Amino acid sequence: MTAVAALLLTAAAPYAYTLEITPVQGPVVPAVEARYSRAVAACKARAQVTNETALCFVAEFRRQDAALNRQWAATLARIPAAQRPALRAAQRAWVGQRDPFCEGVYKSFDGGTFAPIAYADCRVELTIRRSMWLEKLGR
Repeated sequence: MTAVAALLLTAAAPYAYTLEITPVQGPVVPAVEARYSRAVAACKARAQVTNETALCFVAEFRRQDAALNRQWAATLARIPAAQRPALRAAQRAWVGQRDPFCEGVYKSFDGGTFAPIAYADCRVELTIRRSMWLEKLGR
């Protein structure tokens, strides 16, 4: 798996975005790693089987998605009103591509035991990266 996806979201040119995740071999970008909650680390430490670890990332996704929604509202309020339709279009495009992108990550593991973890963590990492990207807009 490559570090940068070949998929470029072009729904709104000023807000074009490239889906990107950490390659399996790592290393994770420190700024991304710092966004994972302590709860996911504790959950992973307690997990005994693959499915339990995947569920840790499912719970983390809910936390990160809530953080993304808060950042989205803050960013939308911060940018000029004239730019909001383009950003909304770009956000819809990103949401529409996130899960299919992560399904591709899942399939790259040929159904192996790590595949559910890879899918769930992909959704988390992409959501964290999008939150970070939104934070930079309008500064």
